[in-house]
Amino acid sequence: MSTLSAAQITILDVANMPGNEGVKDIIELMAQFNPILADAIAVPCNMGDHHVTTVRTGLPTVTWGRMYKGIASTKGTKQQVKDTTGFMESASEVDQRIVDVVEAAMDKASIRADEASGHMEAMSQEAASAIFYHDTALDPAKPMGLAPRFNDAINAENKSQIIDGGGVGSDNTSIWMVTWDKQTVHLIYPNKGKAGIERKDRGVINKLDSDNNTYFVYREEFTWHLGISVRDWRYVVRIANIDVSSLSKDAASGTDLIDAMTDMYFAHYGRRKGSGRTVIYANTTIVKYLDFQVRNATNKNLFLTLDKTGPNASEVLAFRGIPIHESDALLETEEAIAFA
Repeated sequence: MSTLSAAQITILDVANMPGNEGVKDIIELMAQFNPILADAIAVPCNMGDHHVTTVRTGLPTVTWGRMYKGIASTKGTKQQVKDTTGFMESASEVDQRIVDVVEAAMDKASIRADEASGHMEAMSQEAASAIFYHDTALDPAKPMGLAPRFNDAINAENKSQIIDGGGVGSDNTSIWMVTWDKQTVHLIYPNKGKAGIERKDRGVINKLDSDNNTYFVYREEFTWHLGISVRDWRYVVRIANIDVSSLSKDAASGTDLIDAMTDMYFAHYGRRKGSGRTVIYANTTIVKYLDFQVRNATNKNLFLTLDKTGPNASEVLAFRGIPIHESDALLETEEAIAFA
């Protein structure tokens, strides 16, 4: 199975392309807050602000021929899926007097950047929530995330991609296995827009205080158009219903995360036809207990390795060579999904 590959374009790559220099630093900051933004590839929409994918849902039938018999005409079936983008906005304002009392130009920029960083982190966290949880059916202004697409384990066509973690109630979480690629799963943005945040510096504008007196602020505005397209659902697997209260350092006495992840691995089509960038996502609690279980068990296909050598090397937890990335966007308050 293919894992992380430098051949796939990410939001960071798009930001580094000529013409996008103005948003380069912003997106790099956001990637530090949320590593999923460095994993996901971004593709411009093929229909303005939405993306249309044609999915083959059935193959033509074939027949065995006989002498003096004709050939029946058959055709496969196809279905179109329309994915939309949404956009979030935020604005940063700093009183002109605060900025102008600083003599050094670099310090002036630092003050504004410090104020803007909070807005950018908030947008980063919202983007991660959108990727996993937002539901266009509940709020048409938002894009459709992964969870609403993989929440029917009984009747949905993609029910084979949902693994039961055994939990009940509403204190559950999920583990996700996603392959990012133009032909599998990717983020989308309007074809005349930009990947990631678009930053507009409005300069100094006047404001009115509560007494209708005028003062001036430096204003910056941030806009991010974002959507998700699942072109081939076979490259996404969700382990749902993981009860966080039943987790144990020893898999033998609690929820066996490795067994569930083995089911996840064999449900993922990428093990047969590798492409793109495959990553497993879990929240901090799950990653912590996976760390415990890998230390307390052997021959579990779960390994701690170093991403590189040298003083800047960091530990990477991987399952069957697939990196596990920690995402705090994954909640521990998910309702249980019903299984037949």
